Amino acid sequence: MAHSTVSDSELLNRSAKVFRTYGFEGTSLSRLSQATGLEKASLYHRFPGGKEQIALAVAEGTCAWLQQNVFEPLKNPGDPRKKLRAVAEQLRICYADGTLPCAFEVLSLAGGTTELTAALKGALQGWLKAFTELAKESGLPASEARKRAEQAIIQIEGSLILGRVLDDTKAFHRVLDELPALLIRH
Repeated sequence: MAHSTVSDSELLNRSAKVFRTYGFEGTSLSRLSQATGLEKASLYHRFPGGKEQIALAVAEGTCAWLQQNVFEPLKNPGDPRKKLRAVAEQLRICYADGTLPCAFEVLSLAGGTTELTAALKGALQGWLKAFTELAKESGLPASEARKRAEQAIIQIEGSLILGRVLDDTKAFHRVLDELPALLIRH
């Protein structure tokens, strides 16, 4: 393989696609090398911990993306419906209109490190908190807001699985379109 230079951002994007395609167990350094254009030695140079360290970096990148594109926009002042519609558009982009599996799903499968598990847990808790706070901001009581936040994430994640298995993303789009009805008090 010829020497290649790949930015850290591009390396993590390409690695994330491999993990999303093959899951944690099915991802190998060979697959990562092929996807990134870097030799295994170059991958080890940048990530001495190998696949586990790359997976953690992908999880941390996912957390950072969620922070920037979901958590922060939902905290900003403004109409909760508009904020939620903007977040739904970002989720459409993140999941390639419902055709990509969620990083939480594929990275949480057996084989990951405790650090990876902790990173995924933190990100998911952050997502729940962001949706809960939006629902509370719209006037729902705290316990109801939390239940609806959980339901929204369950529906998003479930629709991704349904779409991938059935090769039909209509459920994903419907779930995102119905988020305001679920999370915002009428």
